[in-house]
Amino acid sequence: MPSFSDFMNMSKFKGKRIALPVAFSGLLLLLFLLPGCCSSTGKSADSSGGRIHLEFWNTMEGAEARIMPDLIRDFMIANPDVEVTQIMVDFYKAREKFIQGVAEGAGPDIMRADRFWLPDLVAKQVVRELAESQISEELADMVPIARGVITHNEKYWAIPISVDCLGLFYNKKHFAEKGVEIPTNFDEFAAAAEKLTDINLGRYGFFIYPNGWYFEPFLFGFGGQYFAPDGNLAINSDATRKSMEFLLHLKDTLKAVPPVSLRASAYQTMMHSFGGGQVSMIFSGPWAIRSVLAGTAFKDDTNNLGIAPLPEGPHGFYSPTGCQTLVINKNSRSSEAALRFLKYMYSVEVQKQMSMVNFGLPARRAAFALPELKRDPYLQTFIRQLQMSRKIINSPRRGEIYAPLGDKLKAVLNGDITPEYALNDFVIEWNNRR
Repeated sequence: MPSFSDFMNMSKFKGKRIALPVAFSGLLLLLFLLPGCCSSTGKSADSSGGRIHLEFWNTMEGAEARIMPDLIRDFMIANPDVEVTQIMVDFYKAREKFIQGVAEGAGPDIMRADRFWLPDLVAKQVVRELAESQISEELADMVPIARGVITHNEKYWAIPISVDCLGLFYNKKHFAEKGVEIPTNFDEFAAAAEKLTDINLGRYGFFIYPNGWYFEPFLFGFGGQYFAPDGNLAINSDATRKSMEFLLHLKDTLKAVPPVSLRASAYQTMMHSFGGGQVSMIFSGPWAIRSVLAGTAFKDDTNNLGIAPLPEGPHGFYSPTGCQTLVINKNSRSSEAALRFLKYMYSVEVQKQMSMVNFGLPARRAAFALPELKRDPYLQTFIRQLQMSRKIINSPRRGEIYAPLGDKLKAVLNGDITPEYALNDFVIEWNNRR
């Protein structure tokens, strides 16, 4: 397995500085700031020459969201010519709302965007390209996974602010009581889930969250793929059926999964069950740590929470990787100030603060060297997990798969439909969407 230093330096790109002559760049800035020089409904300096007004659509939740007012305040103190107005937007509605807003000549100056939104935002030409010369220093210190996310057609379209992946959360006391070791492969995982299940205590080994993203460790662990090398959909395969059947084995044969409805509020049920000690293992990411530690099983003994790499499937390890970014509305008349805000959110100090609050992984390499983060055992586990994932065939349409795949998983796990029928239906519905 590659070392941590190998992971942090594996980018094949090198930042390049392109310096414009001072007079010319000054002229460009002057033209840019002249009222009416750009067609936009984005916020700009008011007519009296006052502060520049930026509107920021924030899709964060939980602890990560709670820290943002302080970060915005500090930015405005350091940039007294800029005022940032934060508007909280539902994560699952933000992409379409942003696209529609920009198409109508409106929308915010800045939006927090998920990695899987970027190809669509770029294709629909609603976000501003960031010239390499503008962000050369940021690119030079960027985690390779994040750099790959923001790059499309060899151009840059966003600044990453965090990366993440899934890990195995487990209750150490439950493991000790049942004499269970941390599972390293799917066979050991199934055996552990069965052994940890104790109906008399109302306790179950594992909670299955029927979500496409959370399903990937099983799908790719069994050798499945979403797409073939030619770009065609390849999810209807023996490997995908085996991955679904493995989950059904945990649930129906081993009885190691709580017998609850997964049709609604499954994530909340999972978090409540694990935090309360009714479930011994879940798959989740660093954003969940604060919520878990507030649960009755961990709040009085935070050391009871264990986090380990995901178990290995017959075809290797795999964890999905997330990356949250900030994009600029292509019509914003305040793009210079907006870029300042993006760079501020990418700064080492802000990356540190966000990581310490929400245990998220920073998007820049320098932050990992900070003592506060190097000492954090949870972050080190997720860093190792990022290094272990097997390669998959990617596609710009990958982000579109999660919601409909999650719906089919719910139907399969609730016993409404077999894996075979679920996958056949998925393919038909997918082809009808094109």
